[in-house]
Amino acid sequence: MHAQSVKITDDTAADKAPQIFTVDDVPPEDLAMLQALYSRSPASVVDHLEKVRASGSSKFMSQYYVGYGHASIGDCGFTTVFIENYSMMAAKAIQDTQLYNGQEASTRYLDFSLQPMIDPYDNKASREVLDQWMTIYNQWMPIVKEKVALQRPFDASEYKSEKIWQNAVAARAFDIMRGFLPVGTTTLLSWTTNLRQARDRLMLLKTHPLAEIRQLAQDIFAQLCEKYPNSFSGQELKTGEGRYAERDAYAQTQAVREHYQSFADIAGQYDLTADETKIIRSGKIVARTNTIDIARLNKNEADTLSARPKNAALPKRLAAYGSYTLIFAMDFGSYRDLQRHRGGQCPLPLIDNTFGFSPWYLNELQKLLSADQFSELSTQVQKQFDAIETLPQAGVKTDALSNQYLYPMGMMIPVTLTYSVPQMVYVSELRSLKTVHGSLRPIAQDMVTILQTNHPMIAMYADMDKEDWTAKRGEQTISAKG
Repeated sequence: MHAQSVKITDDTAADKAPQIFTVDDVPPEDLAMLQALYSRSPASVVDHLEKVRASGSSKFMSQYYVGYGHASIGDCGFTTVFIENYSMMAAKAIQDTQLYNGQEASTRYLDFSLQPMIDPYDNKASREVLDQWMTIYNQWMPIVKEKVALQRPFDASEYKSEKIWQNAVAARAFDIMRGFLPVGTTTLLSWTTNLRQARDRLMLLKTHPLAEIRQLAQDIFAQLCEKYPNSFSGQELKTGEGRYAERDAYAQTQAVREHYQSFADIAGQYDLTADETKIIRSGKIVARTNTIDIARLNKNEADTLSARPKNAALPKRLAAYGSYTLIFAMDFGSYRDLQRHRGGQCPLPLIDNTFGFSPWYLNELQKLLSADQFSELSTQVQKQFDAIETLPQAGVKTDALSNQYLYPMGMMIPVTLTYSVPQMVYVSELRSLKTVHGSLRPIAQDMVTILQTNHPMIAMYADMDKEDWTAKRGEQTISAKG
């Protein structure tokens, strides 16, 4: 514990002088209880810490937690869970909450060709689909990297070192080839959460429609119960029985639409017209503005919008004017980047073949490869889609949810965003930078255009350049010093 005292000038008793303490050396459960005791025993945290150290961590928590009576105590104790070698589907399920904090492996810096894959059907035919995606990835990656290096040769005036140039070339090659990685490829992620949010999230995931994710929830819960026995009853993830049976049954009826939205869901929810569907298919954004008062915002906040300096966040009060609803199609790979922003709603989409494979990846490859090479690759990709479609003929009992594992990250998927103006400004500027993936930048730039059209006075600092190459790609890495 680190303490800082504030000097006072009156006759306040020494033990009531303003003080600040930083506590970072006690377990999460005890940290939660230390905070909870303020509401029941408003003595100094110094006194409470003495009780912790005198009775021991587990004894201290067991003496107080059960009788406290508020689940909010769990909000005050944090832990970090590290999750390795589960699929991207599982990673997205953990992250599908505005309260998520953590990191996931990037396709730019993790060799996904070495990662195991999840076969949802445990069948030879479906496994062949997964294996063939990796064959395509491994076959074309060195070729694409070589072509990128020829397209973007080393220039000492542009790059600080040849190593940085090599990193930039590799990052670009990964950006292009990630589109062929199957979503069933496994990844690594961390999850920093308080104990209450962990319980709530895992209780939701126990009725998830995918078996891998239900099992992941059970496995995490078992570890948390063992490590923090005073914060969980142990009954939370039982299904079909006990105190949670009724709410579990309700969650089960909502499970598919709670965790995945199809384009049919979106079209029905927002009454999309045929013209709007064409706009979405063309790669542009349909912006619904019926839930934001643009005129009142512009009238009352004109100075606030126009005076904003670069990198400054707009005041959160502007969110009270409402939010934009943005509907568009993008590849799953870039959706992963967009979903990391927690300030709005970004539901998980169903991955299928409704919108086909992202043209961004194909356009980049067509620029790099010879006509014969591009034709060969295109044929390989089409055979993969045919193989997925004909799995039932090979005796595999398929379903749309499980098929998601078999599709590559380059699949176009339907996305809806609900963003207030402050959140939309933040995301659009950040994701317009040249260090961002090339298939996401145009979406961010379209957001900028929507904002500038509806709020002409707004100060924006986005990168609207169509060129998306930058030497900074080679500098975005973590390496040991020395």
